[in-house]
Amino acid sequence: MRNIVGDILRILALTVVFVVGIMVPTLIIPVSSEITSRVTEDMQNTIFGLMLLVSLLGAIALSINVKLSEWGGIKLILALGLSFWGIEYFVAQIETLYFREAFPFMTNMEILNIMLRGVITTIIVVPLTVIILGKRKATENIIIKEVLAKIEIKSWVKKAPVFALLYIIIYLFFGYYVAWQFEAVRLFYSGTTEQLNFMSQIIVTIKERPLFLLYHFIRGLLWIVFSVPIILMNSSRMKTMISLMLLFIYHGFQIIMAQGIFPPDVLIGHTIETTISACIYGGLIGYMFYVPDSNILSDIGN
Repeated sequence: MRNIVGDILRILALTVVFVVGIMVPTLIIPVSSEITSRVTEDMQNTIFGLMLLVSLLGAIALSINVKLSEWGGIKLILALGLSFWGIEYFVAQIETLYFREAFPFMTNMEILNIMLRGVITTIIVVPLTVIILGKRKATENIIIKEVLAKIEIKSWVKKAPVFALLYIIIYLFFGYYVAWQFEAVRLFYSGTTEQLNFMSQIIVTIKERPLFLLYHFIRGLLWIVFSVPIILMNSSRMKTMISLMLLFIYHGFQIIMAQGIFPPDVLIGHTIETTISACIYGGLIGYMFYVPDSNILSDIGN
């Protein structure tokens, strides 16, 4: 019972840490006036409640990642920090950059600023999560060179394109059968509420955006790149899958805070779409790229 109470208190403390981690970067790198002017008073009240919910989810996701990992100290902080920033901010915002014409109020500089705010958030939340969860002690028995040597490069080279193709399929499937079913989403991106069938819509998208498939193929590969630290720090396939699924779920769900950037119905459609599909991405990466016995431990007493 004491352990359960302790875990709950740590999660609550980390939720506060996440709130601070989300708010402080906006004070250091202010959000552009083009975006803030779109946020109404009602939206501001809503955003605070959503921030608490997103912060709670982030606290749970990072806590479980830290608990499941056999790493500790600076190695854990650096590895988890890289994955967290890459998944939650970098790969997310390069998609915003690709569809930027749908956001005339969103400049390239603002997209870069979101990534930079993400760096500050990561610097705040990841080390404090490791410290609060009691993993500040370095794991000297984890030899990074030996861990990396366990990666079967040839196998990964074969698997990576397969995953990137699966990513495109899942992206298109959920984009059409979830987000595109919202009339507001169709209007927001295409300027019309007309709904074509699945194949027709894909053909139209590719005609309008010749680099669409290549871009998302590369993005699929980037999901793998930023997942590698999580893959290496976990000692079982199940732990790897759970850790990545939680980080990817956080990536999908935090879109709900983009008040003022998306119309309300578009925001709901995208949040449902990305949360479910991102969970699948994370699970597939964990399953396909898990490295057996990735944590090389020295003999006890050495």
